[in-house]
Amino acid sequence: MAQAKQSAVPATPIAQPARLAAPQAPVKTPVASQERKRGQRVLLRIRANIHVALQGKVTTLDAATLSVTPQGAVVVMKQNLPAETHLVLEHDGTKQRVDCKVARPSRETAEGFHIPLEFDSPAPGFWKINFPPSDWRPDGQ
Repeated sequence: MAQAKQSAVPATPIAQPARLAAPQAPVKTPVASQERKRGQRVLLRIRANIHVALQGKVTTLDAATLSVTPQGAVVVMKQNLPAETHLVLEHDGTKQRVDCKVARPSRETAEGFHIPLEFDSPAPGFWKINFPPSDWRPDGQ
């Protein structure tokens, strides 16, 4: 039987992994009632036209949805529109139109302006999709 050789190098203690803090509950921040989500947001890209009066002249602008709800959408456009601007959103696939307004100020990104639109009245059939129930959660809880 062979004997195990001992190393001349002194043993160094192995560093213990840092102790992880116990998980804490997420911090809940109050959300203004006007910013609460009223339904499930679905990520969906649909080409659309925006019909709007700018400086007294009716103009049609190209847009694409980023996300949609039964109450509206967030669209991306090359041109910004101020909050509270009234317009008509036209679904490029169905040519159906709905009256709406810019719900809040837009956010500028490299892709364009992300503009939140709110329908004058809910139109869940406008997008031609079935929305998940309002209590549905992606984590299954």
